[in-house]
Amino acid sequence: MADVSIVGYAVTNSGSQIPLRVDSKAEGTEHTVTTDTNLTTTAQDIGSYMPGATISALEIFCPNGIGYAYILRQGVILAWASVQTTGVNSRQQMLSTPVQLRPGDQVRAFPKTAVSRTVALCVTTNRGVSRIFTGTAASGTVQLTDLQDSSNSIGDTLQGQVVTQAILTVGGTQAMMPVSSGGAWIRNASGQLAGIVPASNPAHIEGLISMVNIPIQLNWTASIVCAA
Repeated sequence: MADVSIVGYAVTNSGSQIPLRVDSKAEGTEHTVTTDTNLTTTAQDIGSYMPGATISALEIFCPNGIGYAYILRQGVILAWASVQTTGVNSRQQMLSTPVQLRPGDQVRAFPKTAVSRTVALCVTTNRGVSRIFTGTAASGTVQLTDLQDSSNSIGDTLQGQVVTQAILTVGGTQAMMPVSSGGAWIRNASGQLAGIVPASNPAHIEGLISMVNIPIQLNWTASIVCAA
């Protein structure tokens, strides 16, 4: 585990750019990413730096990849971003849903270690709700739970909504990639398959957002199945 720099930028719908950077941050721990003092003089939360602006894209990088990144307002995830490893990216992707900034809004990011087994399923629903479900890859089936309430499954959090966008990122060695389905299984209360979100390892390729149509009900789960 090392201390790293987390860098990136946000883009507004008017084309303005917001440079982001924090230094000497421990891998394996979630951090707030403020504006880059090399360009903005003082470090500020994104919302305080440009209140009223609407963020349409967010790109975040670090040496061993980012597990997940999102915009946080008063304890609620507003939107999540596609995440990258430094030097491994293909094209700028849109934020899961546009966010009009308010003072105090923050960019949060989780930098991974080189051997991280963190798995993150980021989803957005037909109601514009964005949520992140996480777990640690291990041999067998691993259920992913709500980042902000680990007691909640995807069914507990999103009952009655339809997942319309999703991305699943994994880390670690190739042997720990989900292999039984190639991604996250979303299953109903009877264990039947309702949808799949393909997995990508940002160390090798930038994950692309999948457009899906997966209805969610109470007691439904999201899980991965890993190699032994």
